Amino acid sequence: MERDAEEIRLVVDTNILISALLKDDSITARLLRSNACSYYYPWDGLTEINYYRDYIISKRNKHIQASSFEHALQFVLGSISVVPSEMYSYRMKEAFSIIKDRDPKDTPFLALALQLGSPLWSNDKHFQDLPEVIAYSTGALIEHMRSRGIWW
Repeated sequence: MERDAEEIRLVVDTNILISALLKDDSITARLLRSNACSYYYPWDGLTEINYYRDYIISKRNKHIQASSFEHALQFVLGSISVVPSEMYSYRMKEAFSIIKDRDPKDTPFLALALQLGSPLWSNDKHFQDLPEVIAYSTGALIEHMRSRGIWW
């Protein structure tokens, strides 16, 4: 599917990547692999993916667990621009002050969204009512894209 004339840029939260890694044919994985949007992920988030590695492997198809995890991770990350922390580090203090009482681990994601001026794609409810950034759940993102004619 072709990208809309106006590019949609999204900062992707780790829970979205985990969802895509758990099930290769999920709607989340298909959306990430499509060229419907440009996806961005903070470098700091890679530690979080590694933290959940064993969990993800344990939940993947039993016949293809460990060997396919690395392949799936590379495939998913191939659809995403991993942004070096230097590109959003000066927004970390601001982001932390906004998110500290909700989930301080999400500071890099919010900092990157603020830096890019882009919405967040996350299924974490604590992003949904932040006035500083637009946040889409997977369902809300699909509805938004359908309303613009760029998703089936």
